[in-house]
Amino acid sequence: MRASVRRSIQALLDGTDMVTMLAGAVSGAVAGYTYYPATFDADLRLAATGAVALGGTFLFTTVADALLAPLRRRFAQADVADMRAAAEARVAEARGVAVPSGLSEALDQVAAAAEDDAAQRAAQAAYRIDLSNQLLNNSGRWRGYTSGEASYYLAPGMVLHYSREESERGIAEPRYTLLTADDPTPVPVTNVRDILDDLAPRARKTAEALDAVAPSTV
Repeated sequence: MRASVRRSIQALLDGTDMVTMLAGAVSGAVAGYTYYPATFDADLRLAATGAVALGGTFLFTTVADALLAPLRRRFAQADVADMRAAAEARVAEARGVAVPSGLSEALDQVAAAAEDDAAQRAAQAAYRIDLSNQLLNNSGRWRGYTSGEASYYLAPGMVLHYSREESERGIAEPRYTLLTADDPTPVPVTNVRDILDDLAPRARKTAEALDAVAPSTV
């Protein structure tokens, strides 16, 4: 329900409280004045009428409160939800995160968060294959994807890939594989040494190729 509509209904409920009190007072006064014995003293008759009017007010407001309590409770919960949402929006804005104006913008924000989450997870779990904490734990070097996977550029034609797979116990565990341009088969990586063993021969071949085409010096 829109906030403006809810406020209008709440204002109507507040007006209903006043109408209920007046109706109870008038009904009690009429009943007290009408059914009070005419032979009794006039002053006592006025006092009794006032007492009956107060009783009518109490009775009407009690019944009205009981009938309207579920509706009031619903509006109160909606107000609390609105205040919580407004507070969260202020916190988000203070952190530099713009509050989305629609579903499309919200989707873009969630997608960006999913990519960053994948990159962060890949970097945090990298200690499993690199205890040095000098290279693979840098989340800025990881490129995350909305699928939950991530990639780490190592060298031309060579990428470290991160994903999560269920173990035999049904627990999702990080999995790192080496992908190269000349061989599409993923190579499992369990230690940073595995990357070195693959990278070192490539570096030697590249150096030898450069030496072969370099002009000889006299």
